[in-house]
Amino acid sequence: MEALFEEFLGKETPETTFHAAGTVETGRPLPPPYHFRVRDTDQKVLCLEQGRLVATNLQGANAAQEEHISVVPNRHLERRRCPLIVGIRGGSQALSCGTGPEPHLQLEAVGVLDLFTQGAEATRFTFYKTFSGSTHTFESAAFPGHFLSTAPRAGEALALTAQPADTAITTFYLQRK
Repeated sequence: MEALFEEFLGKETPETTFHAAGTVETGRPLPPPYHFRVRDTDQKVLCLEQGRLVATNLQGANAAQEEHISVVPNRHLERRRCPLIVGIRGGSQALSCGTGPEPHLQLEAVGVLDLFTQGAEATRFTFYKTFSGSTHTFESAAFPGHFLSTAPRAGEALALTAQPADTAITTFYLQRK
């Protein structure tokens, strides 16, 4: 992910370490989002069903239904925590934690690159990615302690869950596309 942050925000130096806004004001066009294949630790992938992301097992001809995530950094949050604005469909839809007092995971028709240029309003679309061994977790920036999760059963919607949760899978494998 260092390459993603450097491409969007420039190389991190001691002077930029604590400046969340980064070094975007260069006048150059924004690079495209990075795209990743996502699998949970039960090897389920994401697909779009009736407007919501579900984790399921896809095989053969159905494999084309797999959704990849698209990510850009959130330049207004602390860079060392790896804040990522997460979307699907090439970055044309973003994953939001909602606007209410409780988290509600939903897709919104807003581009991740558009959110990159915004300020604090992009926080509800942002997840702190943590790497541990070979897996990653995604914690909501708007609702600390709530993580992207899948259910043990295939076909269930991607959700947000508070840790610890015995009935949810919160760790994922990522493979850059």
